[in-house]
Amino acid sequence: AQAMNELERIGNLLNLPKSVKDEAALIYRKAVEKGLVRGRSIESVVAAAIYAACRRMKLARTLDEIAQYTKANRKEVARCYRLLLRELDVSVPVSDPKDYVTRIANLLGLSGAVMKTAAEIIDKAKGSGLTAGKDPAGLAAAAIYIASLLHDERRTQKEIAQVAGVTEVTVRNRYKELTQELKISIP
Repeated sequence: AQAMNELERIGNLLNLPKSVKDEAALIYRKAVEKGLVRGRSIESVVAAAIYAACRRMKLARTLDEIAQYTKANRKEVARCYRLLLRELDVSVPVSDPKDYVTRIANLLGLSGAVMKTAAEIIDKAKGSGLTAGKDPAGLAAAAIYIASLLHDERRTQKEIAQVAGVTEVTVRNRYKELTQELKISIP
């Protein structure tokens, strides 16, 4: 019962649809059946189940966003997430940076033109092999930052980083990589 209350609480704070909360509950129950919760904090397993459910349903939420609403730390949630994938055979699609673009842009009140340009930048980056092994939220944040500058709808790296759930350093590093490698000149 405590776990389901916690799941409901975090789900509501993240505005998750019922389908995602149901999926997370299912994953959590499987973890209990396999004895994966013993010796671990309920919070971290619940958070990991929510993250896995978001990934499965292609809902763009970062591990940091979910972890911030729990008493568990990010490292512990990440460890539980990997455990769930391994032990429960939960398959998750590879996260696409483009899944994050719409949400970040909407939260920042940016135009459709900025979203379109950011998506194009991500496609070019994929084509150039710049996305492999990079955090999708960080890539999306940098692409949005570049697109917002190109369309003169300026937002700071800090604003974008906060909304994307990544650090400013991540935005700055991805920004440098993308502008240099894709030869994007910022006016």
